[in-house]
Amino acid sequence: MKIIKKASVLLILVLISFLFVHCAKKDDGISDFTTHSNAYYTIQYPSNWLEPEGDDAYLSLSNEDNQFSLHVTTRRIYPYTDNYLEENIKKSQKDFDIEECIIGGNRGYKIKLEVNDEINTAYIVQEKDLFLEMNFVCQADNYDYYKSLINQITKTFEFNDFEIAEYSSKYVSGDRDTKWLADIEFLSEQLPKKHKNLFFKVEKEDFLSNVRSIKEKIPSLTDDEMIVEVSKLLASVGDAHTSFLFDTKGKYPFVYYYFNDGIYIIDSLPEYSEFIGYKLIGVNEKSIEEIRKLFLPIISHENEVWFKHKFARYLVFPEFLNGLNITDSETAKFILIDKNGNKKSVEVKATPFKNSDLVNRNIDKSERMLYLKNSDKNYWYEFLEDDKLLYFQYNVCYNMKGKSFLDFNKELFEFIDNNTINKLVIDLRNNVGGSTPVLDPFFVELKKRESLDHPHKLFVIVGRRTFSSAIANTLNFENETNATFIGEPTGAKPNHYGEVQFLELSNTNTKVSYSTKYIKISNEDLDSFVPDIIVEPNPDDYFNNIDSVMQRILEVN
Repeated sequence: MKIIKKASVLLILVLISFLFVHCAKKDDGISDFTTHSNAYYTIQYPSNWLEPEGDDAYLSLSNEDNQFSLHVTTRRIYPYTDNYLEENIKKSQKDFDIEECIIGGNRGYKIKLEVNDEINTAYIVQEKDLFLEMNFVCQADNYDYYKSLINQITKTFEFNDFEIAEYSSKYVSGDRDTKWLADIEFLSEQLPKKHKNLFFKVEKEDFLSNVRSIKEKIPSLTDDEMIVEVSKLLASVGDAHTSFLFDTKGKYPFVYYYFNDGIYIIDSLPEYSEFIGYKLIGVNEKSIEEIRKLFLPIISHENEVWFKHKFARYLVFPEFLNGLNITDSETAKFILIDKNGNKKSVEVKATPFKNSDLVNRNIDKSERMLYLKNSDKNYWYEFLEDDKLLYFQYNVCYNMKGKSFLDFNKELFEFIDNNTINKLVIDLRNNVGGSTPVLDPFFVELKKRESLDHPHKLFVIVGRRTFSSAIANTLNFENETNATFIGEPTGAKPNHYGEVQFLELSNTNTKVSYSTKYIKISNEDLDSFVPDIIVEPNPDDYFNNIDSVMQRILEVN
């Protein structure tokens, strides 16, 4: 249910003493990404020079060329006691830099938060019985341009008849059917308001008709069947970032991968390690082809390769297998064949386990297949002396604790400058996204070393898991370098919906992810970014510890 608090006059003046800026500063040939503090600026919304995107709870303001963006999040806090604000600030005083201040005549606090070497500023303001929490993040790619934009920001941040939509469904008492009904109604009310453009593919009436159908069927469906129905509803949106999330009761003891000729077990719990390398051909009475057709409408995807990635992952969730009537209990019989064509079946039960419980044969493979190495690091590099090849793997678009990307980048290019490099490989095939600008320092330094920017020297590996912000980085390579792209088509579309937020469905302990922004980075609306050289992963190479993509790069003269 939407909370609306109307007041005849509600004017909150917010003084901002800090705006976080990612800035490429160009001065005397020196490139640097740094944080700039800016005395006291104030922001007005709505603005006549920036167009808002999203809703009043989460504002993303940007100009047409995307050189500048301002992100503002706000939420109301309703007090439980008369001293609620003071009590909570007192608890946090030892952990954060907190300063008492007066904002627009109201008592408030300025809180400086430092996370992963980035600083955000939050304000908590008391307006009678209302506390308004505000966080500010500002980004620009050129400092002079940033300053000119700041000069346009006017003096007040206004909320008149302030309205905020809920992000969590209201908890209701009652039986299981009542709880599902409350969460589905909340979802159907809030998702069209919050998603950037929910009906860009599915017709609004079709979506709402499906909602009504689900609500009518609640009493006759199991929880697993409800998970399938809601997953299908969200998949119909056609946005890979908009999907249904739930806590699984357990998983079947295998890890699958979809190779070019089918789905294979690539890892397992130790007691089932004999089946690593076997191909999956069915579950219970259904063939893998039949199962694939059943999963197709319930997986949120925008292209075939992302579906392959998610399908292989979802096969171990009993909720999906039960909800699709492939199985009818926690136990499933997986039908397998070995490399000689011998058929074998194994009956297993879904149980809770962690990835660390798996055999993890990738540890043994990683010395020969670099993309399986250092999966716990956001970025790292290794030099192959014999081939004079520098391999740089970029796994997550975030700064790493203990070593910022800026520091890593300096180290990387110092190594390049002090060694003979015949080939530079950037591997994005495991990168599912994060924050696009993190990689910007790499492009700045690469441009200074023109000898590396050659199709036979610079290679970018992409694949099915190249997603979200990583696809934006991929397009940066295409637009700004002469790199040769190799691997699989990407799991993300170049132009896609993203900037994910979540709806909490409190009664069923589930979540819905959704997109708040449309990201256009290509003039063509393609299903995937397709590399220059396509190398599909095949099981023979994988199980023989051969990285077929790197092998192909080494063959280029």
